[in-house]
Amino acid sequence: MTRIVIVEDDSMIAEIYKKKFTESGFEVSMAVSGEEVLNLAKKEKIDIILLDLIMPKMDGFEVTKSLRNGGYDPNIKIIIFSNLNQKEDVEKAMNLGANGFIAKSSYNPSELMAEVKRLANQA
Repeated sequence: MTRIVIVEDDSMIAEIYKKKFTESGFEVSMAVSGEEVLNLAKKEKIDIILLDLIMPKMDGFEVTKSLRNGGYDPNIKIIIFSNLNQKEDVEKAMNLGANGFIAKSSYNPSELMAEVKRLANQA
């Protein structure tokens, strides 16, 4: 089973996506901060991280950089999921090692599921 960690500090949004991914056969874990997802990635096998950019203390750019340069599993797929979707933001995330970028405002939960599967080469 594919393991995804949803990193989202808005609990209402997080629960909607947790339910959708669980119904689609993913094993879902939740994290509300960059530090939390980094701790999970050190301890557990993770296939995909769906990562918000705007978070307290450590933003998604810092998390991506840490995951790619800090001795973590290089096979983890990092998919940025954010409303911060200017061209510069997308380029920065991709240059830091993200595997994909999804604008929150452009996808409903079902479309998000299809796009995550596509980006993770599971579609």
